[in-house]
Amino acid sequence: MGNSTVLLALLVLFSSFELPNEKKFIARKVENIEVRDAKGNTARLLDNLNGKPLVLSPVYTRCPMACSYISSGLLKTVETLGTLGSDFNIVSFSFDSTDTKEDLAAFEKRWKMNGVNWKTVTAGKNEIAALLNSIDYKYDYDEKSNEYGHPNLVVVVTPSGRISRYIYGIEPKPKDLKLAIMEAQVEKTSLNNFFQTIYVRCFTFNPATKSYHVDWRFISQTSVGLMFIVILGILLIRNLYSTNKEDLSEAS
Repeated sequence: MGNSTVLLALLVLFSSFELPNEKKFIARKVENIEVRDAKGNTARLLDNLNGKPLVLSPVYTRCPMACSYISSGLLKTVETLGTLGSDFNIVSFSFDSTDTKEDLAAFEKRWKMNGVNWKTVTAGKNEIAALLNSIDYKYDYDEKSNEYGHPNLVVVVTPSGRISRYIYGIEPKPKDLKLAIMEAQVEKTSLNNFFQTIYVRCFTFNPATKSYHVDWRFISQTSVGLMFIVILGILLIRNLYSTNKEDLSEAS
């Protein structure tokens, strides 16, 4: 990433608008509004989940810089992961209600979206407000330039439609997006994702750095606990073996 990109990221991150209140909004249900896509079709936003986590990327198609950086950065990360469609889906949501289906289609084409697992949608003013309020996404509108100032982030939504994680910046790190998706996937605890749950738990999200870091404390405590269980199991097996051996000796 070049110096200009870094400066842009810092400028947007520390501008006047507020970032989402994560403590208040994590685990909240995303408003399931009616949206329209690049083909002019309408559907409910959460229909795009299809039983998988959804990455929601707020943008607007006329955005001169930031939204292009966001979409470009997200594209690079998605290509690195290579699991779009199998592990998660993406919706780039335009909060500009004047966007036409042609605008949405051009945006999809520019950023190589397939219109199925990754599509661009928009909605009416009231629906847009309802969705953005449900994810605590705030922006500024400049009437003179007819442009929006907005935070650079994506929202990872669980298969049941709840906010799992906010990821900040114009190019999400592959590690952060992967872990956030895995974190969203394991909202349904089952034997099938037991090991995935343990793996995700080995990392913790640091609100200060807005990134995941290895949770060495959890790993060390878990390792000690597992060692204790293994040692206890060995002692019990040896004790049972000795007892059975003595019983056999007495019987003979």
